[in-house]
Amino acid sequence: MSTRITVPVLYATTEGHTRRIAEQIASTLRQQGLDSEARDLGAVLPSIDWLNVHGVVLGASIYAGRHQKVAEAFAKTEARHLAVRPSAFFSVSLSAGSRKPAEVEAARALARGFVKAAGWEPRRVECFAGKLAYSHYGFFKRQVMRFIAWREGAPTDARRDYEFTDWAAVRRFALDVAADVLADGRSAAVRPAV
Repeated sequence: MSTRITVPVLYATTEGHTRRIAEQIASTLRQQGLDSEARDLGAVLPSIDWLNVHGVVLGASIYAGRHQKVAEAFAKTEARHLAVRPSAFFSVSLSAGSRKPAEVEAARALARGFVKAAGWEPRRVECFAGKLAYSHYGFFKRQVMRFIAWREGAPTDARRDYEFTDWAAVRRFALDVAADVLADGRSAAVRPAV
């Protein structure tokens, strides 16, 4: 029987910012006494020992109107495991930080659509604003992103990157996840195989 309460934070990222958010969530979970680490779904992951996972967080960023395929595949494949323990999903996009309510709602709709398509009902679904990572973009993408930024009234100086993430909101999300896991009566016991 495991005495550690394990809550992995699994993520998919394109330019690396979702990794930073996942690492912050895992750090906050550890501060709450949980065993947590951020793990990249794009890397070769060891198989997950679901018997010793007491909660899980999944995160992905939106690129060209959808979340990464590796995150979609993971959520669909593991939906039954995600469903039997406290779980949460976070989505990262520039739209989530837009000044236009329709753009923010579009980001939320994509996040809700992600979990629905997987057949998963996490306890929490959150959208975080991402980063204009001009230094990571190729020439064509940099021009497209500058145009979108200009249209949104966001910074267009491509000589630097611009971060829009509300780190206090990320911490609140992680604290809420920790509370969900700690309140779950099954957290201290090893779960039966699903």
